[in-house]
Amino acid sequence: MGGAKVRKDKCPTIIEQFIRMEANLCSRQEKLEKLFGITDWKNDPRTKSADDKMYRWRKHPMFDAIWKDELSRQDYEDYSTARQVLRDGMRQKDDRWLAMNSAINVISTGNKRLFQEDQNTVHVQIEGLPDIGSPDDDG
Repeated sequence: MGGAKVRKDKCPTIIEQFIRMEANLCSRQEKLEKLFGITDWKNDPRTKSADDKMYRWRKHPMFDAIWKDELSRQDYEDYSTARQVLRDGMRQKDDRWLAMNSAINVISTGNKRLFQEDQNTVHVQIEGLPDIGSPDDDG
């Protein structure tokens, strides 16, 4: 018939956990085991029902907000790790080019995502325009 209705303004814990697992690139098997307790996913009759639920959960109105929140959390962790690699790389004498380059890339993209810095904007401000009046003023 039909499953239970899911509220649009709140997200149940299991759906939020699913969304965070999706954002962390967990496999289908990991999600089936953790969320539904299905270990033998090939032979368990509950697998299709679980797949159907996960498909519906992807359409939840709060999916994007929770997904972005999880990615933001990951960005903070990655940013901290990249800064530490950068610091370690600056202090070492051997060649750490690859680690350093990766750290710089993460920091560059992290600045945009974490601090909303946009280097591509141009602000134009025009000051001191003369008051040219209107044709009626020539009287």
